[in-house]
Amino acid sequence: MAFFMYNLASMKPAWIGHTWTTPPAAVLPRVVSAQYGQRPPAGGPTHRHLNKLWVLDYARSDCGLARVGSPRSAWEARAAGTVHLYPPGTPYWEDTSALRGPVREAWVIFAGGEEAALRRLVDPRRRFVRISDPARLLEPHLHEMAQAGAAAGEAGFWRAQSELAAILALLCSLPTIPAPGKQAGEVRQIGAGFSLPGDRAAPAKRLVEAAREFFRPRLAERITLAAVARHLRMSPSAFSHRYAWEAGQSPMAALADLRMELARNLLLRGLKMDAIARQTGFCDAFHFSKAFRKRCGMPPSTFRRDFWRHMRT
Repeated sequence: MAFFMYNLASMKPAWIGHTWTTPPAAVLPRVVSAQYGQRPPAGGPTHRHLNKLWVLDYARSDCGLARVGSPRSAWEARAAGTVHLYPPGTPYWEDTSALRGPVREAWVIFAGGEEAALRRLVDPRRRFVRISDPARLLEPHLHEMAQAGAAAGEAGFWRAQSELAAILALLCSLPTIPAPGKQAGEVRQIGAGFSLPGDRAAPAKRLVEAAREFFRPRLAERITLAAVARHLRMSPSAFSHRYAWEAGQSPMAALADLRMELARNLLLRGLKMDAIARQTGFCDAFHFSKAFRKRCGMPPSTFRRDFWRHMRT
């Protein structure tokens, strides 16, 4: 199933993502669907949500209220950075009617949560896991997963799968369910107390994610190694070496990858080459096409043609 996206106008829905219809069934855990975007608030409580697979629902902004397990359960606020992890067969309802701005959210549906030992996180009294992510450690992975599907469709499965693995690693770092007698509904926090080793000035999140957050809103600009290092309050040398150690590639190679991801998305939206070049930090369409071919192994026009040909088959 191909990704879908709508232009933002009058708070219309705007999403990127993909549902994988031909993933390797033997792979567990396995990403099935990933979506990232925003929508207008609904007029009242939604109908019941019930999924046969695991669902991780991420509030990127204030997402109103949710109740889980029963229509008689109490409504709980879904503030920005709140994560709900629903095991298979867990019913839940949402209410965004009191919101005045867009509902910005992301979610991933996946199989094999049991293989990742996620059941140990679920309090049977609550039937789901409520998590706080104040440092936004999960959001970049959710965005990359949706972007992988949006840009490459079924072919983006393994890239999305790698982001799911990163999400599961963060979830597996959480403490288990409260012991008997402890308060039910305890909110666990992703990355509690985490900081970059050996650098007190660096943000309290993984270096790779912090750098990507700096890159993403500036892909149309000229970005230097010194600029991102200064933003992270590190020396360029220390930043470059630590980033390469954590990510397995240089920060500037990662920046090029992000630009190519955006370029693929814009190609599939039908933009002209010069417009894509401007939005991805290239001086003109010639230099963009040359870089795209070197990075992706084909000219951008061929990528666009082959993608839509594949989706029609």
